[in-house]
Amino acid sequence: MKTKLLAVVLCFCMIVGTTGCGGTSVEDTEVGSERAASVDNGTLSEDSVTLSVGKTTVPYREYKVYYYFMKNQYEDVLTSDIWSYTDTAEGSKSIGQEAIEDVLRLIIQVKVICKAASAQGVKLEADEKEQANYNASTFCESLSEEVKQENGINPALMTQIFEENKLAEKMYNIVIGKVDLNISEEQSQAARVQLLYLKANADNKEQVKQKMDKLYQQAKSSGGSFYTLAKANTQAEEIEYVIGRLDSRTNLVNAVMGLKKYDVSNVIEEGDGYYLACCLQPSNKTVNDEYKNQVVEQRQTSAFQGAYQEWSEQYEVKVSKSLLVE
Repeated sequence: MKTKLLAVVLCFCMIVGTTGCGGTSVEDTEVGSERAASVDNGTLSEDSVTLSVGKTTVPYREYKVYYYFMKNQYEDVLTSDIWSYTDTAEGSKSIGQEAIEDVLRLIIQVKVICKAASAQGVKLEADEKEQANYNASTFCESLSEEVKQENGINPALMTQIFEENKLAEKMYNIVIGKVDLNISEEQSQAARVQLLYLKANADNKEQVKQKMDKLYQQAKSSGGSFYTLAKANTQAEEIEYVIGRLDSRTNLVNAVMGLKKYDVSNVIEEGDGYYLACCLQPSNKTVNDEYKNQVVEQRQTSAFQGAYQEWSEQYEVKVSKSLLVE
């Protein structure tokens, strides 16, 4: 039960995460017409203001509850030592420090969106509030007294957190509900492919082209796995993609749509570099439907990113320096 209820609150965290809003700075922000209330530094008590989004303040006790949510996602798979681990290749921050910043970003996002909801007159209905109250009470009942006392968890605060996350989710649904979902049958044509990609610019274009030509010869003559070749050489984050008619890389699209199953394309030039493609599935209903859903999700994501960006620019943000050095 505890895990299920945590997922209810953290579901909005995933929504925000997938929209790319997670990059909100946790340093003091000087933008915004609504100036931020002051925050407390030094030793923090339960009532200390740790974060402010415009005039909206977040006490330390509320921050602690969000941190508890985050930490308990990993309680069954990680040891407590993970929070002090520092990857020197990535930077000087420990996993624990990065976790604190992630929690602060989430709280900032929820507060910004709730302030936008208030400005637009969007509220929770009575049944939505009742459900939040029920979830909060059930969650509190699932915890030991020791855990509740240690983390400042109580029904009133939990109800507030569940309501705010539900309101933020409601705003998300309102925004994406306005997105144009019309995609024609022709526009939804797509293929599932494996890609080998090399970045190129005006300075290294010829050099990269020569390297890609050699990789093309390897792909055509070796008879080996295209995936293995791509994995060893690509500069993209993934190997497998669904590429369709609405993709802005028109040369890539035209080449991919002309491939039969397991065909390897010629070298494809695009504005960002060079591609080789191996077709796994030519256009069919299954692939086309997946691509259509992919396009819809991208449009929704883009719409919410734009809305959130506008909302966030209206509020100055301040964060207690005491949290950032924990």
